[in-house]
Amino acid sequence: MGPSPAVPPRTLTQMLRELDAPALTQLLIDRPDLAVPAPTGFAELASRATTRHSITLALQRLTAFEVWVAGVASGSRAFKPADLVVDGVELADVEHASERLRSLALAWGDSAVLRPVRALSNVFEKTVSGSEPLGQSPPLAQPPTFTDAERRDPTLVTKAAAGSAFELVRRMDCLVEHCDHQPLRLRRDGGPATRDLRLLAEMLDVRSAAAVTHLDIVRTAGLLGVSSDERDDILVPTAAFDNWQRLDLQAQWVQLVEAWFERQPSTGLGWVKRLALGAFGPPDEGRVLTPADVRAWLDWQRPRRPGRTDRQAADLLEQASWLGLTGLGALATYAMPPDANALAALLPERVEHVVVQADFTAIAPGPLTPQAAHDLGTLADVESRGGATVYRFSTESLQRARALGWDSDTILATLQSRSRTPLPQPLRYLVGDLDRLKPPPAAEGSWDATHRHRQPLRASAQVPTELAADAYPDAAEIARVVEVLRKEEADPPPSTDAHTGSSWGDVFDSPLGALREAVETSEVVWCGYVDKAGRRTERLFKIASVEEGLVEARDAKTDESMQLPLRRITAAHILRPGA
Repeated sequence: MGPSPAVPPRTLTQMLRELDAPALTQLLIDRPDLAVPAPTGFAELASRATTRHSITLALQRLTAFEVWVAGVASGSRAFKPADLVVDGVELADVEHASERLRSLALAWGDSAVLRPVRALSNVFEKTVSGSEPLGQSPPLAQPPTFTDAERRDPTLVTKAAAGSAFELVRRMDCLVEHCDHQPLRLRRDGGPATRDLRLLAEMLDVRSAAAVTHLDIVRTAGLLGVSSDERDDILVPTAAFDNWQRLDLQAQWVQLVEAWFERQPSTGLGWVKRLALGAFGPPDEGRVLTPADVRAWLDWQRPRRPGRTDRQAADLLEQASWLGLTGLGALATYAMPPDANALAALLPERVEHVVVQADFTAIAPGPLTPQAAHDLGTLADVESRGGATVYRFSTESLQRARALGWDSDTILATLQSRSRTPLPQPLRYLVGDLDRLKPPPAAEGSWDATHRHRQPLRASAQVPTELAADAYPDAAEIARVVEVLRKEEADPPPSTDAHTGSSWGDVFDSPLGALREAVETSEVVWCGYVDKAGRRTERLFKIASVEEGLVEARDAKTDESMQLPLRRITAAHILRPGA
């Protein structure tokens, strides 16, 4: 946040108006709910920032120590950071946390004296967190460092992780090629049948839960899309898959991992995953963490955000392992952020050839080029993986190739060009026998059908609900919001009454902004409203709160407590004599 002004702001609205562009932009990034829909002015922005719902969301972005500071500060009308210092707490840590509250508009003022927004105390009063009472046993001001954690050699960690990254790319390529030849049918709920998932898991040599995640990643990466035949919706490769196959291995890996981070909410939001992996600290320390460690880290980083469990932490670490982000339980040096250049030196070179053997198998000694992988995937089935991929030829696999338009001469010519050894006679006989067999019917994955289906992913049968929850405005949208707000600031203000210091021209504008501002400043408000009998009435109030369409106030003269529905208030104006 920018430096405090020479004259402390009188209201939250004024503080927001005095923010520089970077600070205002950062506020909307940290509290994206304030930017949707775009506010028309700073008064509306301040009004949104003081609602209980928005404050609850903002508190979910605070660390445990910042939440403690916010809770203690919420009990006072104004505070200095020094007022919150207790035994075991350093003033510098409180000052840093207080500045964080100001940058999130949870408090307003300058660095010397801050006023918490009034709704902050309501949130803490009405929330049962199960933790110790605020003001007692303050949490650590710094995150856990896991100094006693087991350590591994970072070089070995990175090599092991690179092996997993390579296997990930190979499995994903195999998965999509499988759907090219045998499109995966979807149920009405948008997912594959349990039997198909089990077969997919066996083919990828992973657990069923991991197979689901693999499928989610390739779909969100745009490599598989939803099309339909005469009966069902099916999953088939998209045009993006052809482009992906032409990339280097490291670039393929980065695209998959970014899909897991950014666009794959079924395993958690991207920023939560990044935050969790931050628990490992610098990769060169080779720190090995357990699910309990990651859970403790998240508990400190985001204590008020729901949904943290040991099972979720364990799942995240397991996925990070087979994604190639971690190895031997520690973070790889190229993982955060994903660095294709650093990974490139650790991956094997692509090859175009295989070694065809007499037992109807072919061994690929390394990752195949896209065209070689497509040829072998069409003519044979993957039998095993490891240091090399083993393909097996069979009557069924060759018949599948014939259904895709390959004749026996083309099959033999392709195998001869791909094999480093002469083709064994048994395999030649197997291919030659195809001419004596009944031609197979056109396959569902025939070239015409495949070509027709290979379109970019337009829509899926179901859009994960978590995606909508995390659909916050991007940087360009926030920049437009800031521009609109700055235009409002640049417009000349209307003339003000010399005795009130406020514009009488906006008395009959929407009263919500003035009411919320009065809550923060505790100033007297003139209100025009319609009573229960339908009569127009005017009174002076001190506003206590504005929540859920109800205004709680006290008469400024008699101190009588009242509750007014917001819909009955026709006008509101803050009285500021002597300005």
